[in-house]
Amino acid sequence: MRKNFLLILAAIICTAQRSTYAQDPVFSQFFFNPVYLNPAYAGASKSVRLGTVFKSQWTTLNLPYSTIGVSYDQGLPQFNAVGNRGKRATNKMGVGVNVVSDVEGKGTFARTSVDLVYSYGIQPSYNSNIRFGLQTSAMMRNRNYTNLTFLDMVDQTGSIVGTSGLTGHTSFNFDVGVGVVGDWENLYGGVAVHHILQLREGKSEYSYVPRKYTIHIGADINLYSWYRFKERLILSPNIIFIQQGRDHNLLHLGAYISHKYIVAGLWYRNNLNFKGHAFMATVGYADDGIRVGYSYDFSILSHGLKGFPTSSHEVTVGWNFAYKKSKRRYRSIKCPKF
Repeated sequence: MRKNFLLILAAIICTAQRSTYAQDPVFSQFFFNPVYLNPAYAGASKSVRLGTVFKSQWTTLNLPYSTIGVSYDQGLPQFNAVGNRGKRATNKMGVGVNVVSDVEGKGTFARTSVDLVYSYGIQPSYNSNIRFGLQTSAMMRNRNYTNLTFLDMVDQTGSIVGTSGLTGHTSFNFDVGVGVVGDWENLYGGVAVHHILQLREGKSEYSYVPRKYTIHIGADINLYSWYRFKERLILSPNIIFIQQGRDHNLLHLGAYISHKYIVAGLWYRNNLNFKGHAFMATVGYADDGIRVGYSYDFSILSHGLKGFPTSSHEVTVGWNFAYKKSKRRYRSIKCPKF
């Protein structure tokens, strides 16, 4: 019985491999860690950034998905002479580190990636900036089959007896990604390509991480500028398109609105290859020193609203550290805080 079940399971896996590829986690708060979205964002802030994110998906299922990420990036000051006023520091160069751990099925499948990022920026004009980013990644893929339960491990009372006798294996890979971002006046956007090497994660020719292409564009609009108010009410519409493999084509349409330290956002996600949609709501607090955000996603499939069973929750906490006080002219690239 067990042998037949294993054969059926193997056949299903082999068949699925022809149309299923490993995908990167997609966060709801895209710009909380912009370096994950586009490596060119490393060091493109007026502050040193440290952030953590936790995402839990499909919490009502017996085999949920969870993702944990930690990020750090900063600019590297370079001193340039400025007339008779001495030297000023610019952050033409930037560095960053991303660590993302994705766990599926209570640890049955897990992938951890460590990204080292370098960026360099130029200023074509007074009101525009461009940055280029290079990312190198080390990835560990772990498969732990000891938690799997087979039919012959369940007795007549429904109790689980014995073990599967399977273990698993771990694989290591290295990869490369590139990106470019820029802004002009109130517009900003960029392009990124991850997993350029398309390294395999298994023995099968279909088991690999396909290239991921990202295009994003947005704007900051001060709704109070027309009324000459001193305060600012910023509306930030954004479009993000992510394509990875044949079946992973995600179009994101959304907007944030921020006033003082409060930020709220609403996004719509559409997978162009499937009849699956999702809405994402975000609320956060961000000042000069700390950022705290929460997002809730709920899905709409072709046969109706799924709501809580297919929902996901994302919590972020980040800290901003100011550079040492001096006459500095740091070049930052505009982007939302979450």
